[in-house]
Amino acid sequence: METTTTEVKYRLIQNAEELTKIVPDLEKQQIISLDTEATSLDPFQAKLLLVQLATKDQAYVIDCTKVDLTPIKHVLEADRPLKIAQNAKFDYELLKVKADITLGVVYDTMLAERLITNGISREISLKTLAEKYLGLKIDKSIRETFTDPRNPAYRGKFTEEQLNYASRDAEILEEIFRKQSKVLADQGLIETAKLEFAVVPVVGEMELRGSLIDQKKWRAHIAELEGKRDLLHREIQEELLHLSPYSQVDLFGNVADTVNLDSPIQLLAIFKKIGVDLPNTAEATLQKTNHPLAKKVLEYRAYEKMITAFGESILEKINPVTHRLHPDFIQLGADTGRFACNNPNLQQIPADSGFRSCFVATDGYKLITADYSQIELRIMAEVSEDPVFLEAFNQDTDLHTLTASQMFRIPIEKVDKDKRFQAKSINFGLMYGRGPASLSNQIGLSVDEARKLLDVYFNAYKGVKRWLDRTGRESVRVGYVRTLGGRKRLFTLPDKTDPEYQKLIGSIERQGKNTPIQGTSADITKYALIYIYRQIKDRNLNAYLIHTVHDEIVVEAGVEVVDQVAAIVEEQMVAAGEKLLKKVPVKVDIHIADCWEK
Repeated sequence: METTTTEVKYRLIQNAEELTKIVPDLEKQQIISLDTEATSLDPFQAKLLLVQLATKDQAYVIDCTKVDLTPIKHVLEADRPLKIAQNAKFDYELLKVKADITLGVVYDTMLAERLITNGISREISLKTLAEKYLGLKIDKSIRETFTDPRNPAYRGKFTEEQLNYASRDAEILEEIFRKQSKVLADQGLIETAKLEFAVVPVVGEMELRGSLIDQKKWRAHIAELEGKRDLLHREIQEELLHLSPYSQVDLFGNVADTVNLDSPIQLLAIFKKIGVDLPNTAEATLQKTNHPLAKKVLEYRAYEKMITAFGESILEKINPVTHRLHPDFIQLGADTGRFACNNPNLQQIPADSGFRSCFVATDGYKLITADYSQIELRIMAEVSEDPVFLEAFNQDTDLHTLTASQMFRIPIEKVDKDKRFQAKSINFGLMYGRGPASLSNQIGLSVDEARKLLDVYFNAYKGVKRWLDRTGRESVRVGYVRTLGGRKRLFTLPDKTDPEYQKLIGSIERQGKNTPIQGTSADITKYALIYIYRQIKDRNLNAYLIHTVHDEIVVEAGVEVVDQVAAIVEEQMVAAGEKLLKKVPVKVDIHIADCWEK
């Protein structure tokens, strides 16, 4: 049945015969635009309603409540035609779960726009792109009718307005692609775009596999933290008993709370009473306060934060269908190119906490946790070409110990734990543009002492200093910076009349220094994900990528192949690093266990 309106022209497919007839047209295309409509964003609980395919000359709207997609499975799974989609990861997951279709090579207009405007805008919706590239204003409110159980569309009864909407979303993608891809080429972003598009199926599979969490162990750990928090709370209250104007004794002689530890006003009053006059009780202020009470308040807050952030709220995210956690990995979550993670955010889980051990392997599997060793410092050595940095990595010398030796002018064998920590803080602080004030807070020195340490540091690593200064200045001069992989971050330069001008320029310089380091690390990790995924798939191994946290990758592998898969993971991560790093060796640490370890 062919339908024509003043807006679009589409063909509605409602039976197998009609679907089979359009296969030859789809097979001969170089490009097909793709979109889907479903009742939910959760692929496991959603009902697939429509699949929209558009060629240059014709749009097809397939009613999936009446038609099986098997006749076009081979077209959608093939590398050609190229599939253009907006937020392709959603379409990938939905088609995989509901139609057993593994989408082939994609071009994602949403990811492409994120690359083009990286650093200056996050307006990447289809509505925004339609207006920007086509001068077309579109109404996306109809989308909500597909997810409303009260609407007939939820049960597969579609209005002409809904079908027009669905068709149009697919139809406009090719024209956006043609204009957008020229911008990618002009900005030198083709290779970065190819990288991001290749990561789409990897992330899709990673999210679909999800992670298994031991709920009993999780709750036990929360209870343990609550016990430690409550004990510390009592200790603090008892210590403050004779100091607080808020103390009370009940009828039975029990002392009630002397101070509300969550009240900044009451805490400030207590600190003043013990001779510590503070401007506020912020974390940074308390960290600089050399008093036992400040340390205990910080410890109490740390327990409270973990309990609040990682308590039952994490368990509520467990999918009722799969009984696993399926986080949302956002490929371009940060302007550096790093992933972000939501629902839940696995990146927030402390590496050294008992929480990680609650993420367990499925029966018959093991978890392989692999992370790059000092990858950001290796990238710094690569880009700065500092001879001391380069020699340290090529001689497999511990850089933090070497740095401490240089800074404190002592033999390497006499570097103790504290001095190594101070050196480590400076080494990693460079990646964030950390100055004397920030460094002094972290290592417990005065600002002057921290400044002197930095002077000694940069005198030892002159190549690092030159690169940082040059890169910061260049970021401001040209208004952007690139990673070794070609990723681009744009900066909006402030007006010189802006009273915050110097502060804003300083921020751009810091981001300009940081992005080539963190961004190159993101590039490397994404290449590694692709390499590992393809090796596992090509060899048909019983293994699955399940998540990534910055420069760390976790794989769930059957016990019968875990050693083989671990070797592949290490090999492919090294290969990904060597793709961009030519002057320093790449090292990967591997852990195999029944739970998530580091």
